Amino acid sequence: MSTLRFRVPGRSQPIGAWLAALFPGVPRRDRRAWIEEERVAVEGTPCGRGTVVCAPGAEIALALPDVALEDLIPEAVTVEAIRAERWEAIVATCPWLAGSAGEALRFERVEQAGGLSRLVVHGTETSGAAVLDALAALGLPVVGDLVRGGRAFVASAPGIAPGPQLSAERTAGEVDLAVLAASIWRWDHDVRDRSAPTEEEDASPGRLVVSVETGRVLAGGHPWILPDEASDRADRFRPGALVEVEDRSGRARGWARIEGTRAIAARLWAGPGAERGGDSVEARVAKALARRGALLGLSSDETSCFRLIHGEGDALPGLYVDRLGSLLRILVTGWAALDLRDRVAEALVAQLPVTPEGLPFSVLEVLHLRTPARGQVDATRWLSGGLEALRSQEALVGEGPALVAHERGLAFELDPGWASPRRPRPGYGLFVDQRENRARVAERAADGGRWLNLFAHTGAFSVALLAAGAEAVTSVDLSAPYLARLERNLALNEAAGVDAARHVTFRGDARRALEESGGGLRGIVVDPPTAAAAGRRFWSVREDLEPLLRACIERLGDGGCLLVTQNRAGPPLGLDLAIERTARRLHREVARLESAPAGPDHPSLPGFPEGDPFEGVLLTLG
Repeated sequence: MSTLRFRVPGRSQPIGAWLAALFPGVPRRDRRAWIEEERVAVEGTPCGRGTVVCAPGAEIALALPDVALEDLIPEAVTVEAIRAERWEAIVATCPWLAGSAGEALRFERVEQAGGLSRLVVHGTETSGAAVLDALAALGLPVVGDLVRGGRAFVASAPGIAPGPQLSAERTAGEVDLAVLAASIWRWDHDVRDRSAPTEEEDASPGRLVVSVETGRVLAGGHPWILPDEASDRADRFRPGALVEVEDRSGRARGWARIEGTRAIAARLWAGPGAERGGDSVEARVAKALARRGALLGLSSDETSCFRLIHGEGDALPGLYVDRLGSLLRILVTGWAALDLRDRVAEALVAQLPVTPEGLPFSVLEVLHLRTPARGQVDATRWLSGGLEALRSQEALVGEGPALVAHERGLAFELDPGWASPRRPRPGYGLFVDQRENRARVAERAADGGRWLNLFAHTGAFSVALLAAGAEAVTSVDLSAPYLARLERNLALNEAAGVDAARHVTFRGDARRALEESGGGLRGIVVDPPTAAAAGRRFWSVREDLEPLLRACIERLGDGGCLLVTQNRAGPPLGLDLAIERTARRLHREVARLESAPAGPDHPSLPGFPEGDPFEGVLLTLG
């Protein structure tokens, strides 16, 4: 029998909450058994079945049979005594190269292996506690700092004591070990040789047991494992780890990669019949590129903006790749994709080395991972090529951050994100998922007429309509920067027949613009956000979309068309039914009502509406 003793820091909480915080890798049922078997004592009094609230400073004793103590050590070594300007910390996988932790600290990732990262943190006479607090606030708690949510210490070398893996360096080259010798994890000995295993190399993958209901959802085609009380906690694994999945009935449900967030526990990687996790990353990339064979064969002056990899739709969950001219932009939105991104980039460069014109690709990675509000991170990095390579290919606009690429012969200015590494965002100024819809409305604009582009963004629909022959186009948006880029996109396409004199920019609320537009419109494009504020007026899809559709149909002339798309996450809103219902109430004849989905470079999965870029409907009146 081993007895572990530690004191409660922070604020008063029930004993169950403290055990969950200190032992996140231990299943809830086991922690509950510790209490029911009276193995937990507070100030010498066993807890039993009653709820015990622990005050700060209270001593908790945990008596357990002989266990692997390195998996359960709860002791937290404080480092208040040391104040220094440079610290080294070991944390669980840090995806960012650098960033700011708190107001006065900056960190750099200097090494990564075995699902762990070594950081160097710079400050001015900073205490160890301040470093621990700042890193935890950024979502990077130090290994061994269980109080702040860090991973339990796992000692692979004898004689290494538990505690936060944090060391201070008073001056360059002088590491202070006098106080912290017992709490320093020697990276050279313990970590460097244990690189993160791939699915082919990992001989003993973990196992994640999920609820029976979650198992049914997975069998129905939904690729996300959501946290619930009847499923194992996923955060006991490192993000990106490959695990086998089975439900509580013992039925195999396939393989998944750990996400480990409050919203998503894991993302499905392969079905239950797959051996060793199914296809390799390289094979998945090859299949994705094969699906885009027709697009890849187009010249860069014709179409060079499209999606190469679409997350779950291409069996690479949480990861998206767009071709933007001679730039490949890798967007990582899921922690489950952290182990995939480098291999995906290598596979792309190997399988897609040059553009149709023989120009080499530059590769930019953008991390769009949810992070705490405190601190900022550098979330972009060049994997190959860079600005000089793009400038030599005459792909950049001026000296700014803008890149020019083409869609159906039209040029668009893009901002892939390299100029603002601390403001990562999924978009770059052109929704390539709307390419087919721009072609659909352009075909209807060939006979002229007046058009209205509501929620215009940077004006890609407006450019396509004008180039096709629309008599006049009014673009409406609340954002001045978006509308300024729209004007630049018009100028870029002057040689393609885009006459800015036939265009009007309206900065303001879409409903007001519609009220002032008059009737007899040839067509209207509606692609609204889920919610937005316009002065005193607030836009909500749920409350305002159907009234807006009514106003649109009222202003369309005979034979007019209305394109409506909505990217609200979750089940479809039923746009087709709403539009048809509204048209009938207005006594307008519906000549045609058809689906307007994204192009084939955005493949969808049955039973997974969250993976579809949007729901789209195209109405043509009689």
